[in-house]
Amino acid sequence: MKSYIFKRTLVIGLSLMLALSSIAAAPAAGYAKKTPPPGVPMVIDADTGVDDAAAIAYLLTRSDLVNILGITAVAGNTSVDNAANNDLILLDTAQRTDIPVVVGAAAPLVLAPSQQGLFVHGPDGFWFTSYNYPPHNVSALSHDAAGFLCSKAAAGVTLLALGPVTNIAHAVQTCPAQMKLYKIVWMGGAKAVSGEGNTPVSVFNPWYDPDAASIVLNSGLTVTMVTSDAARTATIDPTIFDKIAAHGNALGKLIAPALKQYAALFATPTGRHGKLRVAMYDPATAVLAAHPDWITSQTGLVVVQTPDGVARGQTIFGFSLGEHMSMLASDAELSAIAVQVYSNPNFDLNGAIGAVLARKADNAQVVLTLDPDQVMKEWLTGVTK
Repeated sequence: MKSYIFKRTLVIGLSLMLALSSIAAAPAAGYAKKTPPPGVPMVIDADTGVDDAAAIAYLLTRSDLVNILGITAVAGNTSVDNAANNDLILLDTAQRTDIPVVVGAAAPLVLAPSQQGLFVHGPDGFWFTSYNYPPHNVSALSHDAAGFLCSKAAAGVTLLALGPVTNIAHAVQTCPAQMKLYKIVWMGGAKAVSGEGNTPVSVFNPWYDPDAASIVLNSGLTVTMVTSDAARTATIDPTIFDKIAAHGNALGKLIAPALKQYAALFATPTGRHGKLRVAMYDPATAVLAAHPDWITSQTGLVVVQTPDGVARGQTIFGFSLGEHMSMLASDAELSAIAVQVYSNPNFDLNGAIGAVLARKADNAQVVLTLDPDQVMKEWLTGVTK
């Protein structure tokens, strides 16, 4: 009996000690430190003009969703130095000077740099906004954008490309294995151009540096293309820019005057009543990058026309079997297959088709649609809250 009592007392004592030790090790209820979930780690590559600035401004306000690791500047909408200076103005306004800005390519890989962005974004890329601030010493920044992109490449990191992909092409040539770790979201390409193109068949980002676009799409990277087909539907009433200028947050007030000028040039009548709306291409892409669960895409084969001329930068998409076959085989080969079907009873049509399709795998996830109300409401929240 004494033995039983002793054993029972020992068990109760040990249990009590374990319970007390676990309570001591755990934080007291109500005082536990809660760490917010980290945002999507992201590197931004941009030719920071007006709509790029609007996209970056949004991302800077959403640190709950995005952890910006750095910004690489590239020529496109404006010179690379202007783009870097505009990035620094945005970071100063956001009080995020901890985010590095790296200067990248000043020209496309092969073609001469275009100056057409002056029509769209003004001489500074920001419709004179930068003239209200002391110029930054851009020459003191690192000019190794490719090296920076290589150093930040890791699984789970998003590389948001808002401009021509010249920097990314340079990085692919420098560290091809590392670049495959990124999830790239690129505002680029169009299946059907509808008034927003640099030519009737091509839009600006692949048009500016088609050779870089071709390299990026043919290097086995993980690329999601937010096309103009999708982004042009994300429109906004231009009168909202006056309200943002008056009542927005610091970043909203910074970008509003340039957006107002941008809208004065590019707003178009829409709907039955012809009310003016302006498309927000880069902001829409930034919102989708911050909310990857909002992306609806389809796998496709994308080919970029690289020769200079009217079709420069055209992005040709293959989704169906017929589109793939026409992109991968010549008329002579397809004609030979057609003849074989009717002349050779032992001809393996499926095998012939499979051989053609095996020549080139699909190289992008293509976004052709989005929810414009959802996207623009989110962008407005970012620049006004």
